[in-house]
Amino acid sequence: MDQQQLREYLDQLNQAIDGMQAPDADKQQLNNLIVDIEQQLTAPLMNEPHSLVEQVDEMVSGFERDHPTVAGILNNIMVTLTSMGV
Repeated sequence: MDQQQLREYLDQLNQAIDGMQAPDADKQQLNNLIVDIEQQLTAPLMNEPHSLVEQVDEMVSGFERDHPTVAGILNNIMVTLTSMGV
């Protein structure tokens, strides 16, 4: 169930990226995060397991002021990743 929920959050994030007024660099950073998460789901890497969660946490802080919807989705993703042990 966690993977299904995570995929739903990733879909929500994709939709939010399409509709947000932000520099292309910010959008690219979010798209790169989506790719990293999807790669982790399909072929878990041997990297530090919490580095992905830390990356999402930093992005929550970076987006919460100007893009609270995106920050909320990122927070949901972070909680789900944590519950999955990623």
